[in-house]
Amino acid sequence: MEAIGRQRPERRRNWTYRRRGFSNLLRMGHCAPTAMQTILDVSSTDKEWLVRLSAGMPGGIGNTGHECGAVTSPLAVMGTQLGLREVDRGLPVIFDRGHALCRDFVACHRTLQCREIRTKDGFPRQCIGPVLRSAELWRGALDGDRSNAIPEGTRAGYSRLYSHFVENEFHCAQAVLGHLGYSPAEHRELFDAASAFMGGTLFMGRTCSAFTAGVMAIGLKDGEIENSRLRVIRLLAIMTVGGDAFDDHLNKFNASMNRGYRLSRWFANEFGSTQCRKITGCDFSTSGGVSRYIDGDLITRCRGIGCRVAEQVELTLAVGSVE
Repeated sequence: MEAIGRQRPERRRNWTYRRRGFSNLLRMGHCAPTAMQTILDVSSTDKEWLVRLSAGMPGGIGNTGHECGAVTSPLAVMGTQLGLREVDRGLPVIFDRGHALCRDFVACHRTLQCREIRTKDGFPRQCIGPVLRSAELWRGALDGDRSNAIPEGTRAGYSRLYSHFVENEFHCAQAVLGHLGYSPAEHRELFDAASAFMGGTLFMGRTCSAFTAGVMAIGLKDGEIENSRLRVIRLLAIMTVGGDAFDDHLNKFNASMNRGYRLSRWFANEFGSTQCRKITGCDFSTSGGVSRYIDGDLITRCRGIGCRVAEQVELTLAVGSVE
């Protein structure tokens, strides 16, 4: 009976989070900004810039179909809360909490991949659940059991790679922000928000974190925030009948998402893929993969990628498109 009593407040909290998420989804229409706004609402945090940061992230980071926006937004919020300041057993605490979030997300939705969640259906009904649960999974990862979120063998590889990054003063996403003129001294929270985006999201080898930072920078600079139920209803109706639901003028988040997608096409053409593991050829969960990265001096290549991404983001912001 005591255990049931403890569960009731959590259930009430989760339903409150889901109701807030549903209300935000109806007026915003896209996953990542909705998840971000909901977390800000339930934590009584007024940081509109984080919603703009997430403006290009719907559809799996620039509509590429990779990490779901209901994962990337809570990871960015965790970054502002934790940064890279506290280290536990060789890794910043955000790694444990972030991997716990990803573990719980997969337990709920079977995948982190947007394209596998939304499938090819016109109306994105499969996306509703992940968006509504995003805030409660964020809270659970912060407050719940995160033991074994990273297996010991994997942790050893991650810790060695993180030490290599620290020794070389490198962070995939933060490097892009630095090239774009932001500085840790003046924009501490922005740099913290990028904390989890290292080595393809928490060293998992997923979407290149330099590319992710580029998409975030586009939204932060030029992103607009949708706030209209009528416009969202129109977007969903057009999507259902197979029309161009992502036209720049149909939803205020569309322009940032489309710019992010154009950046992804440029990026894949330049580097062969948007995925860290394919670009580096390294699996960071293994000692061999980490050794190949370190011994092959691939950090030099990653520095170059960060610089190139920043240049392309500046061009994107200047001319409104990526050729």
